[in-house]
Amino acid sequence: QVQTKPDSTLTLPTGNTPVGMYQYIAESHKQGGVDFSRVTIFNLDEYYPIQQAHPNSYAAFMRRHLIDHVPVLAWHIPNGEAPNPEAEAERYRYLLERQQPIDLAVLGIGPSTTCHIGFNERGSGIDSIVRYVSLRPETRETNSRLFVNPEEIPKGTLTQGIADILRAKNILVIAKGASKAWGINRTLKGTVSSEAPSSFLRLHPNVSFALDQEAAMYIK
Repeated sequence: QVQTKPDSTLTLPTGNTPVGMYQYIAESHKQGGVDFSRVTIFNLDEYYPIQQAHPNSYAAFMRRHLIDHVPVLAWHIPNGEAPNPEAEAERYRYLLERQQPIDLAVLGIGPSTTCHIGFNERGSGIDSIVRYVSLRPETRETNSRLFVNPEEIPKGTLTQGIADILRAKNILVIAKGASKAWGINRTLKGTVSSEAPSSFLRLHPNVSFALDQEAAMYIK
């Protein structure tokens, strides 16, 4: 994408799944294989409330895995320290709207039966936009394992909505491991509905899935 369009605008994810992708990009940059200096990045989401310097914030994650290693033109992420989540969602929505359509949105998928993309939990509509979302118990329990102190996990997030994601020209979904297998299968089969937010991806004309064997085990 970046080699074809050096001034691309990207939506990028966090979590364990894209770490290898960021390592590959950083190594390619180091060897002169890719230039991100004209690229603009929007992150999918951020916990709320959380300090930007907290090691489990997605702002810290992005610096650790990409931003501190690969120069970019601009990088935007919701501010988990903002005093008002609704006002912060509106600010981020405005920035994102000015850059639409995104050239490429890279997504992960929530674990187990959550089927969330970004933090669009079950019940998120196809018309949902950047907003504050309360995390469901299943999501909080799973994600809390990544915190040194599980009690520190925030109760909510600021996330791009389904409508924001689907406006991207191209979408790439990456999933690894058996914990993603049920969700991937449900994404690709069954009714397209808010009961499985990731199923809305089937309404987009340019979606690719990059799966390992475990994540793809239920696909027949």
